[in-house]
Amino acid sequence: MQAHKEIQVALMGQPNVGKSTLFTRLTGVGVLACNYPGTTVEFYEGTVLRNGHKAHIHDLPGTYSLSGESEDEVVALRMLEDEHPDRVILVADATRLEPSLVLLFQLIELGYPVILALNQMDLARRRFTLDVEALHQELGIPVIPISAKHGEGIEMLADAMLSPELPRTSFQVRYDGHIEAHLTELVAMVTGDLPYPKRGAAVKLLEGNEYVSILLPDEMRDRALVIADDFKITHDESIDVHINRDRYGEAGRILRGVQKPLKGGPSLQEKVSDLTLHPLTGIPILIAVLSSLFLGIVMLGGLLDELISGIYDDLVGDAIITWGATVGGALGETVATGVDQSIMAILVLVIPYIMVFYIIMGILEDTGYLPRAVVLLDGVMHRIGLHGRAVIPMMVGLGCTVPAVLATRTAGTKRERLILATLIVMTVPCSAQMAIILGITGRFAGIGYAALIFLVLLSIMLILGRMMDRWLQYEPTYLAMEIPELSLPTIRNVAFKTWSRSKDFFLIAFPLLFVGSIGVEVLIAYDALNFIVDPFTFLTVGLLGLPAVTIISFIVGVIRKEMALGMLITLFSVGTVSDLSSYLSPDQFFIFGLVMAIYLPCLATMAVLWKEFGLRDTLVISFCSISLAFGVGALFNLILGLNIL
Repeated sequence: MQAHKEIQVALMGQPNVGKSTLFTRLTGVGVLACNYPGTTVEFYEGTVLRNGHKAHIHDLPGTYSLSGESEDEVVALRMLEDEHPDRVILVADATRLEPSLVLLFQLIELGYPVILALNQMDLARRRFTLDVEALHQELGIPVIPISAKHGEGIEMLADAMLSPELPRTSFQVRYDGHIEAHLTELVAMVTGDLPYPKRGAAVKLLEGNEYVSILLPDEMRDRALVIADDFKITHDESIDVHINRDRYGEAGRILRGVQKPLKGGPSLQEKVSDLTLHPLTGIPILIAVLSSLFLGIVMLGGLLDELISGIYDDLVGDAIITWGATVGGALGETVATGVDQSIMAILVLVIPYIMVFYIIMGILEDTGYLPRAVVLLDGVMHRIGLHGRAVIPMMVGLGCTVPAVLATRTAGTKRERLILATLIVMTVPCSAQMAIILGITGRFAGIGYAALIFLVLLSIMLILGRMMDRWLQYEPTYLAMEIPELSLPTIRNVAFKTWSRSKDFFLIAFPLLFVGSIGVEVLIAYDALNFIVDPFTFLTVGLLGLPAVTIISFIVGVIRKEMALGMLITLFSVGTVSDLSSYLSPDQFFIFGLVMAIYLPCLATMAVLWKEFGLRDTLVISFCSISLAFGVGALFNLILGLNIL
């Protein structure tokens, strides 16, 4: 039997070019998620077996360049060196090819054999003709047109990836005459062996890439510093900026030769896309999208809540409680009541509110709209020391805070990551908190109260972000982002994203809520709940004006936020969310929702914060969130008591 030849493949690309979709197409099942040693950056590995060859594919983190400014860029460089890939597949968005060509130039300069995968060719053909053969001749590398979404060209790409030999290209970017002279001088100074071509190492040295520079002789690094200083004086521009501009100029020259627009002017899709990006039209569209998101959750969630509650009552009713009483007497009835309440809580929370939220977010992601929101909000984010790309982790935080904190690794500096993580924890409500704000406060206190909570969170975000930006002074990094084409969402993609994001609520939250509900019912039955409730009445009743038992919701909310609402149902022994209106006033619904929106992150989030930022920063963030939550809640309780609102 012929032995399989194993090939190491690195899959690279900028964010939002469809790299993850292509990786799934190539590898299918059996994918392994890993953290790169010594970092928090996650990547994926998979294996492809085809025609007697085996390829190990390493899906590198999405990166805009190989400048080494962010942790993702450094990890990409380190993985390229450590894995010694036989070839690199660069995934590019064919509809917006220029930025990906700039990244391609850097890979070629570092000596890697590259295959260019032109993704979204189905969309590109609607806008222009692209001479793939001419692009291949210009670059000297395989160029494969594909559509990862629809499977077009995947077989051809797999054949190219597994080909026995992949020749290296002689293509190189021609830089400004002064830069070329400096490169010639630096190349002549290289001594000894390098993992990169001499010219590529010299380019990275002039760019100030510390990861590559450390491999070069001291006198070479000293000379590069002198060159960079002189260049800035004579050209009134940093040499790394000029190098990047020359790359974009080369990319533009190539595209002018291989890409021709179709006759007939811009399509309707392009016109709509432009409307979403222009501030005059884009901001109102963004407001309309967010308003539709919130109103959709409130209205659709409320309808589903009543529907599911009715079905549950008709099918189950008191059967579980009756069975528990029959089998186990008083104790059995108590345990069965806890079981019944936990099942009801998870049904009326996850499906009506959390899953509806994930469905809507999945649709927005699949259409390609979210990156447009990033561009529109870039100016606002700079006012709090961040850049527009920070909107993506915040959007992720609307689903779950844990991956949102992990997503902060895309930020340029640790200070920026700390600001972003703090704002996400304190001012970006996760899906469970959104369910409380929209499904509980919005439903029973009115949409105005729910809107007021979001306004308070936004105000805290702006004030806190501004304060942290002053305390942790640094220069915000620039925004570089690929904007994908607008497209219609697919049911399969949206369904997969919804399930993958909400399954933890069934697998993790439900068992915890199940045990917690039984425990609370036992405490109530044996009149032991007051031992926990009474010591905190000064806080719940005194400061917040809430029923004393709500402290139980706050406590279990630290374990999992979605348990807080379910525990309210158990505490008040009500059958549905609707019945809570008999126990809380509209003002109390507002205070409860406001405190829960700011309140201490769950244990999973604190564990990730500890891993990302250390124990000290985790404790500071947690303490500040508790203090701020109860402080703001007490303030509004006072204001509402004075009838100011």
